[in-house]
Amino acid sequence: MSELTYHKLLGTAYRLYREGRYQDGIDYLNRHAHKVEGNRAQIYNFLYALTARAGQTNLALAILQEAVEEQGFWWSGRYLRSDEDLEPLRKYDEFERLLRICEEREAEARRRARPQLKVLAPAPQSDARLVVALHGNHDNNAINEPYWRKVAEDGHVLALAQSSDEDSSDAFVWNDHEEGARELQAHLAELHQRYGIPPERTVLGGFSAGGRVVLYAALVGMVKAHTLLLVGPWLPQLEEWAPRLDALKGTNVRIVVGDQDEDCLGCSQRLAELLNERGVRCELRLIEGLEHDYPDDFERDIEAALSD
Repeated sequence: MSELTYHKLLGTAYRLYREGRYQDGIDYLNRHAHKVEGNRAQIYNFLYALTARAGQTNLALAILQEAVEEQGFWWSGRYLRSDEDLEPLRKYDEFERLLRICEEREAEARRRARPQLKVLAPAPQSDARLVVALHGNHDNNAINEPYWRKVAEDGHVLALAQSSDEDSSDAFVWNDHEEGARELQAHLAELHQRYGIPPERTVLGGFSAGGRVVLYAALVGMVKAHTLLLVGPWLPQLEEWAPRLDALKGTNVRIVVGDQDEDCLGCSQRLAELLNERGVRCELRLIEGLEHDYPDDFERDIEAALSD
């Protein structure tokens, strides 16, 4: 049995939510959430949303209150005001009070928003490669780092890029892929100057929405790399971008996706099909039984990308 991860935890909770099994989702999170490292605010979000859906309005409000007042978490005012799961809570004055606290914290987060770059380069070898990795939506560098750490362990330079757009407590998003591409471009310029590693020895990687940013930046010529490593890439604009795919000729594209990834399997397969039609070097690895997550043996994909 594969190890339980933060992404698997939330993926299972979301599947139970979609199936209308709200109490099962609550029970699942209560049994397993303590077993994973991840964003506790996101787990609280699932808990109070599932609890509200289950008709336990007072308990849902109490969970939200605990998250905001005791844990110091926040969610965007736009989300709290519009999400249909929370409609039963909006009639309460207490909900409005908590919402205002969240909006104040959100405003402060917007004021101090900056793109972040964490570099792991303990002892780069002389022929080291540079790998830049982008997290998925509602993730952060801390969640993303363990999947990519092998890069640095093998003597290469690993740079973890975190979006400047904080959507809730310590949960960052790439909703604006053009802004994300500009941030990636700036990071790469700094990294190439600092380490002298050329695009010919650079791998750009991204999970989910991070993969979308990587692909877009490469298609419009904002970044160059030897290999793109896209994990469960979320590509809602793929058909719109298809005419630009010739820009990837000379680039290796590796796509890793689970056969149970409902949101990203279809677009991943379509991207591979379009690239093959254009003669772009592309490999699609389909992982049996995997939902929207990294595969347990992701190290093999890193090794393949580094040896391209």
